[in-house]
Amino acid sequence: MTNYEIKAKPPLAIRWFHWFNCPLLMLMIWSGMLFDWANDIYFVGWGDRILLKFFPEEVRQTMHWEHRLSEGMA
Repeated sequence: MTNYEIKAKPPLAIRWFHWFNCPLLMLMIWSGMLFDWANDIYFVGWGDRILLKFFPEEVRQTMHWEHRLSEGMA
């Protein structure tokens, strides 16, 4: 036999601020991605060795993601 307990919801303010912060977090992630798309200096590797680029040049050109730093800073 299982016991089910009814637990109280978090206060309204906590729930409201959670949903208020979700779009802001997504906006900050989008802005950071625009920074990366504008400047190709970010990669995984060391020195002249590049193990992984986050977005290869072909992807940037296909999706028209180049030169969007000012949009990301706005």
